[in-house]
Amino acid sequence: MHNKKYDLFISYVDADSAWVEGYLIDALQQTGVRFLTKPTFRFGSLLSKEFENGIKQSERTLLVVSHAYLANNLHQFITFLAQHYGLEQGIWPVIPLIRDKNIKLPHSFDTLVPLQATDEKESKIAVKRLCAQLKYPIPALLSKPECPYPGMKPFPEAKSSHFFGRNQEIEQLIQRLRRSSFITLIGPSGSGKSSLVFAGLIPALKGNCLFGSEEWLVRSMRPGKEPLSTLKSILGSELKNLTLAVRDTLATEPNAQRLLLIVDQFEEVFTHTKQYEVNKFQKVLLDLVKIPNCSVILTVRADFYPDLMESSLWEQIQSHRLEVLPLNEADLREAIVKPAEDVGVYIENSLVERLVADVGQLCEY
Repeated sequence: MHNKKYDLFISYVDADSAWVEGYLIDALQQTGVRFLTKPTFRFGSLLSKEFENGIKQSERTLLVVSHAYLANNLHQFITFLAQHYGLEQGIWPVIPLIRDKNIKLPHSFDTLVPLQATDEKESKIAVKRLCAQLKYPIPALLSKPECPYPGMKPFPEAKSSHFFGRNQEIEQLIQRLRRSSFITLIGPSGSGKSSLVFAGLIPALKGNCLFGSEEWLVRSMRPGKEPLSTLKSILGSELKNLTLAVRDTLATEPNAQRLLLIVDQFEEVFTHTKQYEVNKFQKVLLDLVKIPNCSVILTVRADFYPDLMESSLWEQIQSHRLEVLPLNEADLREAIVKPAEDVGVYIENSLVERLVADVGQLCEY
């Protein structure tokens, strides 16, 4: 019999919010546990009064105890309130849930049996024990969520909602497109050049008003052995009159007014294509960027810099290139954590730290 409005008041600090909101609360919601947390407090109310009301209306108070939690003196006030209202009801309502290993608990917790949740296995057991004590069913195993990471493949436009960590570069690309019709992205293999264009730039262009009401038509290709033939199929023309070819291509889409041609993995012209066709292809690209409503973006591996410097495109590349550097620590964390959050998955902080450290070591070589 649940006499109060809530089964649990959950007390935690911001440092533990990812685990609480991404794992614990999700598990409790599955079983129907009624809980209250600080984010649901009323705006403009006294914080101390909101804590008091929340604890008073809850059967139990769950303290998510970590080093960060104990460093916040508020936990003493929360514990006092919970014990005060618990004594009125003749119960001892405080449940400590330990999140960090090797933590020294306050003496006021000496007589309490804590729940341990310092790793994935302990967390699952803690949730089961908590639900059982509150007389709720054990949460069922959830179906395996979609993996938000493409692995060694680039992020396609369709997966742009999972693409994070490159906001600065996306903004740089948009600003450069406003000033120039030619941009070359250069970076090491696997640095995310293609993902930046397809999952970053293209969705941003579709939602950006910096180009007025003009809508973009995006066409992409890889050079391969016969880049001219591929380009002809994209433009639907023999490439003799490029202005007309661009106009006719734009006419295939109702509101398209600007054409963006993406030549991904441009380095293929140096490894797959015969020289006479390389020269012709590069000349066509130079002619395309002279057309007012046409822009060209190349992505190239950095180890092909010597080839680029010898090409007829070098003058344009030298003036309009963007180096794609490894993600800094903050952006790397975002690229790891945010896609998982989007599919309702919590990643342990220790694993995030390990991944950030491992990537940092790789970038040093």
